Amino acid sequence: MPSLLTRWLARWRRKTAPPAGSGMDPLGATWWDAGRRRPPLASELLAELRNTAYACASLNAAVCASFPPRLYVSTAPGEPPPRCATRQLAPAQARRLGQRLPGRCIAEVLDHPLLTLLRQVNPVHNAFDLWELTTLYQEVFGCAYWLLRRDVLGVPREIWVLPSQHVTPRRQPGSSAVVDYYEYRPGGQAQRFAPEEIIHFRYPDPGDPYHAGLSPLRAAFDSVLLASEYRAFKQATWDNYALPSAIVSPEEALSPEERARLEAQWNQVCRRGGAGRILVADTGLRVHLLSHRPADLAALAELRATKEDIANAFGVPLAFLTSETNLANLQAAEAQHARKAIRPRLRRRDDKLNEQLLPLFDPSGRLFLASDDPVPDDRQAALAEQECDLRWGVRTINEVRQERGLPPVPWGEAPGPPHRRNW
Repeated sequence: MPSLLTRWLARWRRKTAPPAGSGMDPLGATWWDAGRRRPPLASELLAELRNTAYACASLNAAVCASFPPRLYVSTAPGEPPPRCATRQLAPAQARRLGQRLPGRCIAEVLDHPLLTLLRQVNPVHNAFDLWELTTLYQEVFGCAYWLLRRDVLGVPREIWVLPSQHVTPRRQPGSSAVVDYYEYRPGGQAQRFAPEEIIHFRYPDPGDPYHAGLSPLRAAFDSVLLASEYRAFKQATWDNYALPSAIVSPEEALSPEERARLEAQWNQVCRRGGAGRILVADTGLRVHLLSHRPADLAALAELRATKEDIANAFGVPLAFLTSETNLANLQAAEAQHARKAIRPRLRRRDDKLNEQLLPLFDPSGRLFLASDDPVPDDRQAALAEQECDLRWGVRTINEVRQERGLPPVPWGEAPGPPHRRNW
């Protein structure tokens, strides 16, 4: 009896959520504008999705959408074979996935209702739209929401991406649940969705790890706002530019009519396509050319530093955002971006799908979703490993040919390279 009571209490504790956060933005107190201590609204975040911020967010979203998850089935010794159509994995892919489930045979599933759903998302969006919007909303707001429309059997038949700026996770006072319902308010009316109707993707937020996420745009909002303010200042300066490029001073006083005639003659000769031409005056004139202030150059340097801060928050290498690069730096930047930014995003997305979406199709737990590795292969390292394996008899030539999709050869079963064999 005490053991049964202990197990029941432990189960009850697991279902009880910790206290909700205070709702205060952890980054709001450090906002550079001392007159506006509140955190930015969702509409303000969306308004700042431009220039460098948009380039970084759309880049991450497009790359993540280029690696849609694949469906796999794992079979342990003694389990029946899968009843769906499958395909054998390549050796390298089997080794990578085998690290997750050691001792199990893994095959890729080719035909399944879940794959059909992910291809035919809804009447409006296709698969690429689904993955791109999911990542893009997380880059801007830190979270993305899928609304699942189910059939009479409870199986999802459509997926709708809800705009994150209109969705708020709600928790009632005194509730033991993490989220009691999701409030969707696109206009004046609010709709409530149960937690089992929503799949909530989110980036980690140390201020509130259970509800909204912390987006890269929010983390770099100070720099994003500073860049926008600088561009707005420059635009206002050019629109209201009251400083002439040159000042013409006559040697003697001119009448208003003569001054107007000289000004019109100067503009007619030297404006637009006539820039650089000379003007011969019939009176003594002294011309003073005005140049830009050195402070403008310092502002441009600050703008470049701000751009780098924004790119760092999104995990985008600066080589993607400038033309001052070469092929070697660009290739290194692609590998860095795939390893440090794209791979964690794909892993976070796949784990959420395996946690909330896949059990609706497979209660056995044998199916799982996983994306391809976005990190490009190191060609030189792979060739060196292959040569070492062949030299020391780790693999045969036919095994290497099979990885490349080539047919076996009669002399390819013996270990070691041909020139080291004793025929």
